[in-house]
Amino acid sequence: MPGVLDPIVANRFYLDLGKEQVDTLMEVSGLEDESDVVETTQVTKAGKILVRKIQGAQPLKTGKLTLKYAAFKDDPIKKWYDSVVNQKIKDARLNISLVLYEIGKDAATLTFSFKNAWPSKYSFSQFSAKGNDAVTITVTIEHSGMDVKGYNA
Repeated sequence: MPGVLDPIVANRFYLDLGKEQVDTLMEVSGLEDESDVVETTQVTKAGKILVRKIQGAQPLKTGKLTLKYAAFKDDPIKKWYDSVVNQKIKDARLNISLVLYEIGKDAATLTFSFKNAWPSKYSFSQFSAKGNDAVTITVTIEHSGMDVKGYNA
């Protein structure tokens, strides 16, 4: 039927670190880029105030990728973070991808690629004697730019 479009569903995804993959992701946020904007105020001869918005010095400001996932032994993201803590930032910078796929399909629906990514924050969830939740990890990842494949292609 023309005009009926199926939405892209964002509930099946994994992180590709190149040599290893993390498929226990629960949430991802920070999939954004932003242009720097400068506002200038001008006054015309008639006394009318005009506010103009123009592009700022940075044509592109990258977001911070935030991942939440279930903790597991031999976590490659923790090893990656440890290389940053041990001041091996040159080795820690990786080109990584977040891959979104649909059930029943072998190919990726969307792929978000991040250049020169490195983890800047690593935190554990709170513990509670009253609960039975799995331990979760939240990681903040810095990067130098995002590229999206499979959207509007």
